Amino acid sequence: MNKWFGITIITFIVALSLLPYSSSYSHSYLVINFNTQVDPGAVSFFQRSFSYAETNGIPIVIINMNTPGGLLDSMLSIVNLTVQAESSGITVITYVPPGGMAASAGSYIAMASDKIYMANGTFIGPSTPVIEGIAVNSTYQMHVENAMLALMQSQAQLHGRNITAAGLMVTDNVAYTSSEAYSIHLIDGIVNSFSDLISMLNIQNYQQLQMNPTLYDQFLSFISNPTVDGLLMTIGMLAILLDLYHATVITTIIGIILIALGLWGAEIIGGNIVGIIFIVLGGALIIAEIKVGHGFLMITGIVLAIIGTWLLASGIPYSPSPFGFLSYVAFGIMGGLGFIAAYYLNWVRRTLRKKPVAGPEAIIGKKGIAITDIDNEGEVRVEGIIWRARSISRIEKGKNVVVKGIDGLVLIVEEEK
Repeated sequence: MNKWFGITIITFIVALSLLPYSSSYSHSYLVINFNTQVDPGAVSFFQRSFSYAETNGIPIVIINMNTPGGLLDSMLSIVNLTVQAESSGITVITYVPPGGMAASAGSYIAMASDKIYMANGTFIGPSTPVIEGIAVNSTYQMHVENAMLALMQSQAQLHGRNITAAGLMVTDNVAYTSSEAYSIHLIDGIVNSFSDLISMLNIQNYQQLQMNPTLYDQFLSFISNPTVDGLLMTIGMLAILLDLYHATVITTIIGIILIALGLWGAEIIGGNIVGIIFIVLGGALIIAEIKVGHGFLMITGIVLAIIGTWLLASGIPYSPSPFGFLSYVAFGIMGGLGFIAAYYLNWVRRTLRKKPVAGPEAIIGKKGIAITDIDNEGEVRVEGIIWRARSISRIEKGKNVVVKGIDGLVLIVEEEK
């Protein structure tokens, strides 16, 4: 135990010593490479990026945007994150590069930025919210549209832009080319390359930092697709129903996992809860391994526990990155401890499965002492009882012996080596 504790402490000390030193970022800018739909994965991405900028005192954040739009709730979350970043003193700039667009939900995020620059051939809008399954002229549709109109115009007014043109993107589903948007004072300029933008902002001597979606962000975007989360929950329920007819632990576990992922993707439960579910299921599989004993449940349980811990950690805003060197060391140590636990539980399983030995055979393997010379036959004391004993070789009185067998009431012994 002391040995493993020492190794763990040394590993953490070494990991801490290898972490990069955090220098000043006052002369740097952060580029958020946003080239996806607006969804929960994008929210996680922006949350991590702005958290990094705020924590490290980065004065400028550039959103390199190319998005077709996405979910309304996710857009509102990103707009809120943008406003919070600006209120903390960060200058947020949206740039739509050649071939890009700031469509639908992306137009709201752009409008919330301090500055908007677009390349020739790009466009911004349209911005009319679409509620699936709701009639266009319904009260609810009008309610949502009016709320989004107020949001768009308030952000345009806050940043000194054309309020009327911004409102038309919402009410009349209008989209503007970059040249149109610039001519009506909806954006701040036309810049045809990222390098030109950096030169125009006079920050070419600043340190450039890049942010890209992590595996966690991409996975969250995948499961938040309405089709995907619906399929996950459907297949999960079918797996559990299948287990009622063909009882196996595995299909039930798979079903629970799929349903949990589907609920997470539908934003009914959070990633932290899914992480806890994975850890609990992993622990249950590890314990079940004691009875099964083929190793598969043990490995699956450890993997689920590690993934669950990863999901718990991923749900927390990290700076400078959600998973640095120390985090990977921690996961490695956790995995190692998991396999140590697996070895221990396997030993417990073997012990529990050993058939209890009773009767005379229980004495086989016991140690004793010769109380007479054993020359073919003699006497030994084993566990306080004197037995007649036989040996194929001579054993002198006082020598330690080991019981190798039993013949009636006579022990077969050998001298202990």
